[in-house]
Amino acid sequence: MNKISNQRFNETLYEQMLSSGLRVVVIHKPGYIGSSALLATPFGGMHTKLKDNEGNIFDILPGSAHFLEHKLFESEEGDIMSAFTEVGASVNAFTSYEETVYYFSTSNDIDEPLNMLLNFVGDLRISEESVEKEKGIIIQELRMYAQMPDSRLVNETYRSLFVEHPFSNDIGGSEESVSSITKAHLELCYHLNYHPQRMLLVVATGEQPQRIFDLVEKNHASKTFDNVPLVQSLPINEPNHVYRKNHDFTLDVQSLKSTITFKLNHSIQSERERKKAEWSLRLLMEATFSPLNPAYQDWMDEGVISDFFGFEVDLGEGYGLLMFYNETDDSTKFEEFLEKEISNSTISDATLEQLKRRYLGQAFRSLNDLEDMAISFIRATFAKADFFESLTWVEDISLKDIENVRNLIDLDNKCIVSIKKSKSS
Repeated sequence: MNKISNQRFNETLYEQMLSSGLRVVVIHKPGYIGSSALLATPFGGMHTKLKDNEGNIFDILPGSAHFLEHKLFESEEGDIMSAFTEVGASVNAFTSYEETVYYFSTSNDIDEPLNMLLNFVGDLRISEESVEKEKGIIIQELRMYAQMPDSRLVNETYRSLFVEHPFSNDIGGSEESVSSITKAHLELCYHLNYHPQRMLLVVATGEQPQRIFDLVEKNHASKTFDNVPLVQSLPINEPNHVYRKNHDFTLDVQSLKSTITFKLNHSIQSERERKKAEWSLRLLMEATFSPLNPAYQDWMDEGVISDFFGFEVDLGEGYGLLMFYNETDDSTKFEEFLEKEISNSTISDATLEQLKRRYLGQAFRSLNDLEDMAISFIRATFAKADFFESLTWVEDISLKDIENVRNLIDLDNKCIVSIKKSKSS
């Protein structure tokens, strides 16, 4: 058992690699009544091409990770969610672009729900009939989200921005890809991504760490795990240009909305340096497009921006974006406003320090939420970054870093996506 203590955050973690190959991390919270356990695999919506250590390449249909999450909640013994409720635990799961996570929280004894989590995630039992039935459920879910303005706007923005990157696919896939998923395909995805050697279990609890390790070891000792080739996602060669510069679609809506998204091209390899650049750009945008800017209220009063207005910054491996969204019926005026303010954007040393303290404070507060802390740990681990160090990357940013990150923005390399009212509106 390896002990990791961080004096600054007053946190202690314990980790151990079990005989099955599963890495287990216990975030020890002495005095806490509740416990949360999260079992994760680095298999999400963006992983559409995997390569094993023997050079074999596997094509994964978009939506497969999400489909698999649905199927694992089925059990011949009965409803899994009800079973957790009966032992005083709440269970759920989510699939993102980068991972799938199954988790529960409880204020009761952790033994039974932890065994239940390990058992249902570790046992895929599906039939051709159940897969066919699930296709209809997921396709209806996709159609529902396609009618939700905010969700559809983001998805259409990603489709417009990216040429090759799987972000252009919905996490749930498309009706076509979901219809093509078979029982054999799901079993392949499970085989490649759900072996203990590829997964990570994080337990945030007041229980003694060794007791948690013993529980999981005992559970896995009763099972047999086949040898599987270790896989990783293939690098994505995303072109510098956007897929489509302008795109409109119609929905039955009360207010018109638009996104204007700049494609950020970079070659930063280190996760730390990428996130440092991401933070630098976010801080500059925060100083410019928030109430910290004295002009912000004037923009609101003049109707240039609305309560819906905001922005997102995301720099990952092989991609980057700066997205603005707003309620507007004049995307051209919105575009001109953004280009002017981005060109004139600035941040003072005092504002920079104020924002850095704010975000560092948020990092400290996040450690009081067991699930939030565990998810952050999982994402840092899958990104091969140090969790505690990642919480403080914002501290290292200087005015020079912010000036350097301006070079990532090309005002001409953007896409504009707008919701238009349907004729019936």
